Amino acid sequence: MSISVAFSAIWAAIHRQQRVPRVPTPELKPTFSTAVNTWQCDENDHLNVQFYTEFGHEASAHLLANLGLGPRAQRAAGLAVTAADDHVRYLREFRVIDAVEVHSAPVEVGERHLVAYHEIRNPAEAGIAATVRRRIVCDRPWPAAFRARAEAARMTLPEAAKPRSVGTLTLPDLTLDAAPATGLIDVGRTVITPDECDERGEFLPRHQFGRYSDGAPVLWNHLGFDRSAMQERQEGSVVVEMLNHYRRPLRAGDLVVVKSGLAAFTSKVLIFTHFLFEAETGTLAACAEAVGMKFDQKARKIMAFSPEDQARLARAKLRL
Repeated sequence: MSISVAFSAIWAAIHRQQRVPRVPTPELKPTFSTAVNTWQCDENDHLNVQFYTEFGHEASAHLLANLGLGPRAQRAAGLAVTAADDHVRYLREFRVIDAVEVHSAPVEVGERHLVAYHEIRNPAEAGIAATVRRRIVCDRPWPAAFRARAEAARMTLPEAAKPRSVGTLTLPDLTLDAAPATGLIDVGRTVITPDECDERGEFLPRHQFGRYSDGAPVLWNHLGFDRSAMQERQEGSVVVEMLNHYRRPLRAGDLVVVKSGLAAFTSKVLIFTHFLFEAETGTLAACAEAVGMKFDQKARKIMAFSPEDQARLARAKLRL
């Protein structure tokens, strides 16, 4: 199961004022390209949210290499470079066989960190399909030559890529035992497999987003929205923004528990939180905020929550 990301013409309604024309941006450099496969799409025949994270992940590696610090150079220098957080805005859909291009640039360079901006495009269409802003950290100061190149390539983060509805919550460093007291519920219990890990044996970001995606129907049901009944009525849900914080690495064989809940809501918007724990120790491995909405697929517009819905949602709000 996966989040019902009913993109298509809905983005004309959701992002009518947010669509960004495709204009030449010479500061951005090509860092990734592919095409969408059937196995990457969800029940709505749209690219699942986790793969936008994957595109940004691979583009980050190419961006660092373009700046002189690819994987081989990192190993030679004995550096440990990891992702600290990913902010993703989903603006346009991708379907099967659509081409994907990512163009990237650094937007912030520090002594031991770099913030990368990735612009995900469908070259056959005008506009931007998604933006990814990734904060990358190093265990030691960046080499001087790398930092100089990164500073020279640095551009200003576009307004369209800045957080809109996430980033204001203070997500606590919960333990698994403390989570139930906040109102979080189980939405997934799984085991990390070797094919979900990178060359260092660490759990890939894409699969963290995938765990949230797979658990979303459980959360919607918990909040009183029968997902099967919604599908029959041609009502879907959309995710328009996510912010994930990588707290501690996970490895193949680790047991994972995902707990989720409702942090806030308005008459049309739900703010979800997801907490991903390593089950044996109960430590927090990652946590995220996600912005979701209910969507009328027939009328092609966002649906407001009824007074009854809102009363039920108020009772389900987390106590973080």
